[in-house]
Amino acid sequence: MEATVLGVRVKVACREDVTQGKLWAYGDPHRRLSRRKKDELNLIRLAEAYPELKALYPSELREQLDRG
Repeated sequence: MEATVLGVRVKVACREDVTQGKLWAYGDPHRRLSRRKKDELNLIRLAEAYPELKALYPSELREQLDRG
């Protein structure tokens, strides 16, 4: 996808691609816990802003969002 940023046309990732990258990082057991928690928080914020993205999330994260 392309967008104009500061007057320049550039390629940017769509929400679904950003979400998929965060899901990969969140699910990486070798990643530091603090980094995974940051990814989890990013995913929560994305779901709050764009509820349709929750369908991409693993069940434990969807359940956490439904409880919250």
